[in-house]
Amino acid sequence: MKTINQVNGFSKERFLQVVKRFWVLNQKKWLIGFAGGIGILVLIYLLNSTGPTANVNSGIAVVGVGLTLYKFGGYFLTSGIFDELGKKSSASQMLTLPASTFEKFLAGWFLTYFLYTFVVVGLLYLIGIILGVNPVLTSLQLSDPNVDASKAYFLDALLSYTALHSVFFLGSTFFKGNNFLKTLLSIVLFFIAIGLIALVIQIIFPGEVTETVFFPTLMGISKTMVLWIGTLFKIGTAALFLFLSYRQLQNRQIA
Repeated sequence: MKTINQVNGFSKERFLQVVKRFWVLNQKKWLIGFAGGIGILVLIYLLNSTGPTANVNSGIAVVGVGLTLYKFGGYFLTSGIFDELGKKSSASQMLTLPASTFEKFLAGWFLTYFLYTFVVVGLLYLIGIILGVNPVLTSLQLSDPNVDASKAYFLDALLSYTALHSVFFLGSTFFKGNNFLKTLLSIVLFFIAIGLIALVIQIIFPGEVTETVFFPTLMGISKTMVLWIGTLFKIGTAALFLFLSYRQLQNRQIA
Protein backbone atom coordinates (compact mmCIF):
# COMPACT_ATOMS: atom_id res chain seq x y z
CA MET A 1 0.00 0.00 0.00
CA LYS A 2 1.40 3.37 -0.96
CA THR A 3 2.11 6.05 1.63
CA ILE A 4 -0.92 8.26 2.22
CA ASN A 5 -1.47 11.39 4.21
CA GLN A 6 -2.70 10.81 7.75
CA VAL A 7 -5.73 12.98 8.43
CA ASN A 8 -8.25 13.01 11.23
CA GLY A 9 -11.70 11.62 10.51
CA PHE A 10 -12.77 9.76 7.41
CA SER A 11 -10.31 9.75 4.51
CA LYS A 12 -11.54 8.83 1.04
CA GLU A 13 -7.96 8.12 -0.01
CA ARG A 14 -7.40 5.64 2.83
CA PHE A 15 -10.79 4.06 2.17
CA LEU A 16 -10.00 3.52 -1.53
CA GLN A 17 -6.60 2.07 -0.65
CA VAL A 18 -8.25 -0.48 1.66
CA VAL A 19 -10.81 -1.31 -1.06
CA LYS A 20 -7.95 -1.84 -3.49
CA ARG A 21 -6.12 -4.05 -0.98
CA PHE A 22 -9.19 -6.21 -0.39
CA TRP A 23 -9.64 -6.57 -4.14
CA VAL A 24 -6.01 -7.57 -4.75
CA LEU A 25 -6.13 -10.19 -1.98
CA ASN A 26 -9.44 -11.69 -3.12
CA GLN A 27 -9.58 -11.12 -6.87
CA LYS A 28 -8.46 -14.63 -7.86
CA LYS A 29 -11.15 -16.30 -5.75
CA TRP A 30 -13.81 -13.84 -6.89
CA LEU A 31 -12.96 -14.11 -10.60
CA ILE A 32 -13.02 -17.91 -10.41
CA GLY A 33 -16.43 -17.74 -8.72
CA PHE A 34 -17.70 -15.27 -11.32
CA ALA A 35 -16.50 -17.49 -14.18
CA GLY A 36 -18.11 -20.52 -12.54
CA GLY A 37 -21.40 -18.65 -12.21
CA ILE A 38 -21.33 -17.66 -15.88
CA GLY A 39 -20.67 -21.27 -16.82
CA ILE A 40 -23.65 -22.47 -14.79
CA LEU A 41 -25.94 -19.87 -16.39
CA VAL A 42 -24.81 -20.85 -19.90
CA LEU A 43 -25.55 -24.49 -19.07
CA ILE A 44 -28.99 -23.58 -17.71
CA TYR A 45 -29.72 -21.61 -20.87
CA LEU A 46 -28.74 -24.51 -23.14
CA LEU A 47 -30.83 -26.99 -21.14
CA ASN A 48 -33.91 -24.77 -21.50
CA SER A 49 -33.39 -23.60 -25.07
CA THR A 50 -35.74 -26.05 -26.77
CA GLY A 51 -39.49 -25.88 -27.31
CA PRO A 52 -41.94 -23.23 -28.58
CA THR A 53 -41.41 -20.94 -25.56
CA ALA A 54 -37.70 -21.62 -25.30
CA ASN A 55 -36.65 -17.97 -25.16
CA VAL A 56 -38.91 -17.06 -22.21
CA ASN A 57 -38.26 -20.35 -20.39
CA SER A 58 -34.52 -19.95 -20.81
CA GLY A 59 -34.65 -16.35 -19.64
CA ILE A 60 -36.67 -17.12 -16.51
CA ALA A 61 -34.46 -20.11 -15.68
CA VAL A 62 -31.24 -18.15 -16.20
CA VAL A 63 -32.35 -15.12 -14.19
CA GLY A 64 -33.87 -17.28 -11.43
CA VAL A 65 -30.71 -19.35 -11.02
CA GLY A 66 -28.63 -16.19 -11.41
CA LEU A 67 -30.39 -14.50 -8.49
CA THR A 68 -29.84 -17.62 -6.37
CA LEU A 69 -26.15 -17.63 -7.27
CA TYR A 70 -26.04 -13.89 -6.52
CA LYS A 71 -27.18 -14.52 -2.97
CA PHE A 72 -25.20 -17.62 -2.07
CA GLY A 73 -22.12 -16.56 -3.99
CA GLY A 74 -22.26 -13.25 -2.17
CA TYR A 75 -22.56 -14.95 1.21
CA PHE A 76 -19.48 -17.04 0.47
CA LEU A 77 -17.42 -14.06 -0.70
CA THR A 78 -18.59 -11.91 2.21
CA SER A 79 -17.66 -14.52 4.81
CA GLY A 80 -14.04 -14.32 3.69
CA ILE A 81 -13.58 -10.55 3.37
CA PHE A 82 -11.86 -10.32 6.77
CA ASP A 83 -10.24 -13.74 6.48
CA GLU A 84 -6.88 -12.20 7.43
CA LEU A 85 -8.09 -11.69 10.99
CA GLY A 86 -8.23 -15.44 11.53
CA LYS A 87 -4.62 -16.03 10.49
CA LYS A 88 -1.75 -15.27 12.83
CA SER A 89 0.56 -14.56 9.91
CA SER A 90 -1.65 -11.81 8.46
CA ALA A 91 -3.84 -10.55 11.32
CA SER A 92 -1.24 -8.02 12.43
CA GLN A 93 -0.95 -6.64 8.89
CA MET A 94 -4.70 -6.12 8.72
CA LEU A 95 -4.96 -4.57 12.17
CA THR A 96 -2.04 -2.18 11.64
CA LEU A 97 -3.17 -0.82 8.28
CA PRO A 98 -2.97 3.01 8.19
CA ALA A 99 -6.75 3.28 8.12
CA SER A 100 -9.46 3.66 10.74
CA THR A 101 -11.70 0.79 11.83
CA PHE A 102 -14.64 2.46 10.12
CA GLU A 103 -12.72 2.77 6.85
CA LYS A 104 -11.85 -0.94 6.94
CA PHE A 105 -15.44 -1.81 7.81
CA LEU A 106 -16.85 0.40 5.06
CA ALA A 107 -14.38 -0.95 2.49
CA GLY A 108 -15.45 -4.53 3.23
CA TRP A 109 -19.15 -3.63 3.04
CA PHE A 110 -18.65 -1.58 -0.14
CA LEU A 111 -17.02 -4.49 -1.98
CA THR A 112 -19.22 -7.34 -0.78
CA TYR A 113 -22.57 -5.54 -0.84
CA PHE A 114 -22.71 -2.36 -2.89
CA LEU A 115 -20.22 -3.06 -5.68
CA TYR A 116 -21.01 -6.77 -5.82
CA THR A 117 -24.75 -6.11 -6.03
CA PHE A 118 -24.34 -3.33 -8.59
CA VAL A 119 -22.29 -5.54 -10.92
CA VAL A 120 -24.12 -8.86 -10.56
CA VAL A 121 -27.70 -7.56 -10.42
CA GLY A 122 -26.93 -5.11 -13.22
CA LEU A 123 -25.67 -7.94 -15.44
CA LEU A 124 -28.65 -10.16 -14.59
CA TYR A 125 -31.01 -7.28 -15.37
CA LEU A 126 -29.46 -6.82 -18.82
CA ILE A 127 -29.43 -10.57 -19.45
CA GLY A 128 -33.10 -10.74 -18.47
CA ILE A 129 -34.05 -8.00 -20.93
CA ILE A 130 -32.04 -9.66 -23.73
CA LEU A 131 -33.74 -13.02 -23.06
CA GLY A 132 -37.25 -11.55 -22.98
CA VAL A 133 -37.73 -11.48 -19.22
CA ASN A 134 -39.49 -8.60 -17.50
CA PRO A 135 -37.19 -7.67 -14.57
CA VAL A 136 -39.09 -6.10 -11.65
CA LEU A 137 -36.93 -3.93 -9.39
CA THR A 138 -39.48 -1.86 -7.48
CA SER A 139 -42.00 -4.34 -6.06
CA LEU A 140 -42.16 -7.70 -4.32
CA GLN A 141 -43.77 -10.70 -5.95
CA LEU A 142 -46.50 -11.02 -3.30
CA SER A 143 -47.44 -7.36 -3.74
CA ASP A 144 -47.80 -7.57 -7.52
CA PRO A 145 -51.44 -8.13 -8.60
CA ASN A 146 -50.31 -9.09 -12.11
CA VAL A 147 -47.84 -11.89 -11.47
CA ASP A 148 -46.92 -13.88 -14.57
CA ALA A 149 -44.24 -16.31 -15.66
CA SER A 150 -42.28 -13.70 -17.61
CA LYS A 151 -41.44 -11.58 -14.56
CA ALA A 152 -38.35 -11.86 -12.38
CA TYR A 153 -38.60 -10.14 -9.00
CA PHE A 154 -35.19 -8.72 -8.16
CA LEU A 155 -36.32 -6.86 -5.03
CA ASP A 156 -37.16 -10.10 -3.21
CA ALA A 157 -33.63 -11.39 -3.78
CA LEU A 158 -32.08 -8.03 -2.90
CA LEU A 159 -33.88 -7.79 0.45
CA SER A 160 -32.98 -11.37 1.35
CA TYR A 161 -29.36 -10.72 0.45
CA THR A 162 -29.37 -7.47 2.44
CA ALA A 163 -30.39 -9.28 5.61
CA LEU A 164 -28.24 -12.40 5.35
CA HIS A 165 -25.23 -10.55 3.94
CA SER A 166 -24.94 -8.72 7.24
CA VAL A 167 -24.97 -12.03 9.14
CA PHE A 168 -22.12 -13.43 7.04
CA PHE A 169 -20.34 -10.09 7.33
CA LEU A 170 -20.41 -10.49 11.12
CA GLY A 171 -19.18 -14.06 10.70
CA SER A 172 -16.20 -12.81 8.72
CA THR A 173 -15.10 -10.66 11.67
CA PHE A 174 -16.05 -13.10 14.44
CA PHE A 175 -14.89 -16.57 13.41
CA LYS A 176 -11.32 -17.68 12.86
CA GLY A 177 -11.19 -19.98 9.84
CA ASN A 178 -14.01 -21.70 7.92
CA ASN A 179 -16.07 -18.54 8.34
CA PHE A 180 -18.71 -19.48 5.77
CA LEU A 181 -19.43 -22.93 7.19
CA LYS A 182 -19.43 -21.72 10.78
CA THR A 183 -21.79 -18.85 9.98
CA LEU A 184 -24.08 -21.15 7.98
CA LEU A 185 -24.15 -23.64 10.84
CA SER A 186 -24.99 -20.84 13.29
CA ILE A 187 -27.93 -19.77 11.11
CA VAL A 188 -29.21 -23.35 10.87
CA LEU A 189 -28.94 -23.85 14.63
CA PHE A 190 -30.72 -20.54 15.24
CA PHE A 191 -33.71 -21.52 13.09
CA ILE A 192 -33.80 -24.98 14.67
CA ALA A 193 -33.95 -23.31 18.09
CA ILE A 194 -36.74 -20.98 16.92
CA GLY A 195 -38.65 -23.95 15.51
CA LEU A 196 -38.34 -25.89 18.76
CA ILE A 197 -39.47 -22.88 20.80
CA ALA A 198 -42.47 -22.39 18.48
CA LEU A 199 -43.32 -26.09 18.79
CA VAL A 200 -43.20 -25.95 22.58
CA ILE A 201 -45.39 -22.84 22.66
CA GLN A 202 -47.87 -24.46 20.28
CA ILE A 203 -48.06 -27.54 22.51
CA ILE A 204 -48.64 -25.40 25.61
CA PHE A 205 -51.13 -23.05 23.91
CA PRO A 206 -52.79 -25.08 21.13
CA GLY A 207 -54.81 -23.11 18.60
CA GLU A 208 -53.86 -19.65 19.80
CA VAL A 209 -50.35 -19.75 18.35
CA THR A 210 -51.58 -21.11 15.03
CA GLU A 211 -54.07 -18.27 14.65
CA THR A 212 -51.96 -15.38 15.92
CA VAL A 213 -48.51 -16.31 14.62
CA PHE A 214 -48.94 -18.46 11.54
CA PHE A 215 -52.08 -16.73 10.23
CA PRO A 216 -51.64 -13.02 11.03
CA THR A 217 -54.40 -12.03 8.58
CA LEU A 218 -56.89 -13.40 11.13
CA MET A 219 -55.74 -10.59 13.44
CA GLY A 220 -56.81 -8.00 10.89
CA ILE A 221 -53.32 -7.49 9.46
CA SER A 222 -53.45 -7.03 5.69
CA LYS A 223 -51.09 -8.72 3.26
CA THR A 224 -49.58 -5.33 2.46
CA MET A 225 -48.83 -4.72 6.13
CA VAL A 226 -47.24 -8.18 6.42
CA LEU A 227 -44.99 -7.34 3.45
CA TRP A 228 -44.00 -4.03 5.03
CA ILE A 229 -43.26 -5.73 8.35
CA GLY A 230 -41.16 -8.34 6.55
CA THR A 231 -39.25 -5.68 4.63
CA LEU A 232 -38.58 -3.59 7.74
CA PHE A 233 -37.52 -6.71 9.62
CA LYS A 234 -34.92 -7.55 6.95
CA ILE A 235 -33.60 -3.98 6.89
CA GLY A 236 -33.52 -3.91 10.69
CA THR A 237 -31.68 -7.24 10.75
CA ALA A 238 -29.08 -5.84 8.34
CA ALA A 239 -28.61 -2.70 10.44
CA LEU A 240 -28.25 -4.71 13.67
CA PHE A 241 -25.70 -7.19 12.33
CA LEU A 242 -23.70 -4.51 10.54
CA PHE A 243 -23.49 -2.62 13.83
CA LEU A 244 -22.36 -5.80 15.60
CA SER A 245 -19.81 -6.36 12.83
CA TYR A 246 -18.38 -2.90 13.34
CA ARG A 247 -18.19 -3.40 17.10
CA GLN A 248 -16.50 -6.78 16.64
CA LEU A 249 -13.98 -5.23 14.27
CA GLN A 250 -13.33 -2.52 16.85
CA ASN A 251 -12.76 -5.14 19.54
CA ARG A 252 -10.33 -7.05 17.33
CA GLN A 253 -8.51 -3.79 16.62
CA ILE A 254 -8.13 -3.05 20.34
CA ALA A 255 -7.17 -6.62 21.24
